[in-house]
Amino acid sequence: MMKKRAILLLIASLMSGCAGSDKKDYSTTNFSVIKLADGVYACINKPGGKAIGNSGIVDNGEATLVFDTFLSPDAADELIEAVNQMKLSPIKYVINSHFDNDHVRGNQCFSPAVKIVSTKRTAELIKEEEPKAIAEEKIYAKELYGYYDSLDRAFTGDTASADYVTIKLMKPYFEELAQSHLKIKTRMPDTYVENEMSLDGSRRKVILIDKGAGHTESDLIMYLPDEGILFTGDLVFNKAHPYLGYGYTEELKAKLAELELMKPRIVVPGHGDPGGVEAIVSTREYIEDIERIAREMKDAGRTIEDISEIPMPEKYKDWIVGNYFQSNLKYMFNHLSLSVKTDGN
Repeated sequence: MMKKRAILLLIASLMSGCAGSDKKDYSTTNFSVIKLADGVYACINKPGGKAIGNSGIVDNGEATLVFDTFLSPDAADELIEAVNQMKLSPIKYVINSHFDNDHVRGNQCFSPAVKIVSTKRTAELIKEEEPKAIAEEKIYAKELYGYYDSLDRAFTGDTASADYVTIKLMKPYFEELAQSHLKIKTRMPDTYVENEMSLDGSRRKVILIDKGAGHTESDLIMYLPDEGILFTGDLVFNKAHPYLGYGYTEELKAKLAELELMKPRIVVPGHGDPGGVEAIVSTREYIEDIERIAREMKDAGRTIEDISEIPMPEKYKDWIVGNYFQSNLKYMFNHLSLSVKTDGN
């Protein structure tokens, strides 16, 4: 297993080694652009930006593929402009890893000639869930934006802390949601992956793999086998609390174990910075720790009302989106309770 220092050194060496003649920084106010190989980039949300999720850019030699399209169409427009400035192959494919809004709402910015690729179930979920989500955002998003704005204005602590970075993530997230009904024109996937799809070109091999249920009911990854670069969507969060509320934790642990066996050199998560296999491992271990804590609570006869008293494990206190800790624990507690009732029947 690679240690944290080794992973950081690997990322640094790859970034410096592949810089070549391309010295320009294509980062924007919404995301940072990290070059992973010639024609391969990770686009990582900046705190305070409206990308929210991460994206990937891969030029296979004939076509450029964009993996996930951010929450904000404005950020997606910047993504397209970055590809144009890099003078890469024309964008011909957009891949949606799953249906969450921060991975699909930039779809509308791409040319009608660009194919939007997902699993069939993800396309169905976008069609089912996006209209409901946008309608609900009209009701709650403005209030939550105001809440995080007040936290931002009142904050006096360490601006490098996980707490402040979380505020700088959630504030623009809800600000964008408050405006979504004015700007979003949901663009559906039109090309489906069944098991696997190859989008190879003269420059490299690119494989899309349907992983089934994991983070959501349907998750898709992109793998570059020659470079060992893996784009995971929200199957992996790096130094960020993953969201477990969709309820596929057993499947997610199994999928993470499968990703570990792939032994990628670089992992681009749905949220957080690029890392190595350790990012996959830490996501799996987080789920196992949440399950352990919930089980210990049940064994001690504690109730769901006691969750607010449960301290976050020290090793996760510097992870962003710490507000997910209690909701994840509540989900797992309820899940274990339901499992006991089901087994009892």
